[in-house]
Amino acid sequence: MNPRPSWLIPSATMTLGAFMMVTGSLVHGDYAPSVWLDLGAALTLFGPLYFVQLLLERRIREVRQQEQHTLSSVEQLSHEIEEIRQQTAARLDDLRRVTLESVRQRRQSDEDAFRRFTEEPTFENVVRLLDRARGLGAISDRGVRVRLPGTTLRLRFPLAARLGNGTPVLEVGLEEEDGTLPHDATAPGIPMRGQQPIPWSAATSAGDWAASVAPKLQRLNRYPGDEHFDPSGALEQLIHLLRLAIEARTRPPSATTPMPRFKPVIEMPNDEWVITEDGLQSLASESSFTVKELFHKTNEAVAVAGLSEEPAAKLREAWRVAQRLLLSPGSPF
Repeated sequence: MNPRPSWLIPSATMTLGAFMMVTGSLVHGDYAPSVWLDLGAALTLFGPLYFVQLLLERRIREVRQQEQHTLSSVEQLSHEIEEIRQQTAARLDDLRRVTLESVRQRRQSDEDAFRRFTEEPTFENVVRLLDRARGLGAISDRGVRVRLPGTTLRLRFPLAARLGNGTPVLEVGLEEEDGTLPHDATAPGIPMRGQQPIPWSAATSAGDWAASVAPKLQRLNRYPGDEHFDPSGALEQLIHLLRLAIEARTRPPSATTPMPRFKPVIEMPNDEWVITEDGLQSLASESSFTVKELFHKTNEAVAVAGLSEEPAAKLREAWRVAQRLLLSPGSPF
């Protein structure tokens, strides 16, 4: 607002009022002096009041302008906050999509590794799956065991290969069902943990390595005969066990295909039970038994009670193998 009009009217009215009051004091008569004095006083008071009104109106306009500016700023800020929120939500959605895509790709990579192992069970494919299971904490630090078909002996596969003369070697071991050193069929058992090594070198094919198992069995007087000797069956058990252990930790559970949560797996004695570092766990239900529970006298009978013949036989088999494996060598049941 221009300051001159704001001061002009109040100044003029005050000057005029003062002039009229002076005029009233000079006029003679009964009523004229008082009229001039009243009019002059009124005009003199009007000036300051009018000026105060102008100041109030100006302040009110400034307050309204400031309020409008504040509202505009708040609206702008709201728009900016909403844009930031949308951008953040979009980035989080992108992160979730990227993460899920990475998980799906890794799962597909696992599936490709299983397929390659089935099609060509090479040293590299075996080590790759063992490394994957070890990275997930899905198998025991002591390795995993599979039964050698036609015998009661087990092949134990370690978690990782070692370097032997510059070539990676997987130190596969042959052991008894109870984890002790393998013994001659005509001799008593050896109450000592250990394996007879059957090393698998990266330079050795699966067929050549499997063929090296036969002389070991023959020297132990444990060769089951040509019709029953089947080391490829042991590798099939290994891929099945590793798939189970890996998928239990990487596949999302569903209502149709529930996936039990396993402790690190050691062996799968049959298709209904697995032996873990913590004891025995069911593949089909939430049933499990700790190491301590496996050696309680009445627990096995209670667990088997109510089961049909085949499930009961599989539980007894798994119970017996778990007890023998987890018990110290030479200890009585």
